Amino acid sequence: MAEDVRNAKSTAGIKEFESVYEKPHCVVLDSAYCSMGRMIGYKACQEAGYDYYDAAVLLELVPEYGLTKDDVDVYEKKLRNESFTGEQLRSDPVFAKLTEAFDKAVDIALAKGPCLIHDRVAKEEVIAKGYTCVSAMTYAVDMKAKIVKARVSPLYENVADDEAVIKGIHEEDMIRRNWHRAHSDTEWGDLNTYDIALNTDVFGRDYSAHLLAKIMKAD
Repeated sequence: MAEDVRNAKSTAGIKEFESVYEKPHCVVLDSAYCSMGRMIGYKACQEAGYDYYDAAVLLELVPEYGLTKDDVDVYEKKLRNESFTGEQLRSDPVFAKLTEAFDKAVDIALAKGPCLIHDRVAKEEVIAKGYTCVSAMTYAVDMKAKIVKARVSPLYENVADDEAVIKGIHEEDMIRRNWHRAHSDTEWGDLNTYDIALNTDVFGRDYSAHLLAKIMKAD
């Protein structure tokens, strides 16, 4: 039955209808390759007054591990073409060392104050540490536009064949999917598992960042 909300029964006093949203300690942002996730996350942090962290910035918090983004890039080559289970990854000593470093860096980042973390932690892990968290995903579906965006990257700027670029886009997403599987029971990219998903083909870079910042400010 189509209920006329103008004449609907009052929900006042029913707690299930009245949960109050408060800005989270942390936003965990996953992003499909070429959905401009890092740029959106960074711009949202600038607007909302949050600190921004991705792999490179997190590793700067734990210099004692002697790891750099180049070390991460080298390891991720093995994640490009094959789907691994979380158990397989967690049993890999190199992955375990990287995860240990990122986990300690996440602890430091969370202790510093409100932050957005791109890719390297799952919502349930942040909550387990005693912080509130919102999970977000940026994605795009226009492959022609994604090819153009990919060619801005040094990885693909000299790749003339569109099919090769498309293959690279899928491989970049496979890396992210594999990382996620080692940290979460949810499937990376399944929009039903995120608190908010932004189609950047529709909202663009700047307005996507503004929408995300509104969640972070909660005003």
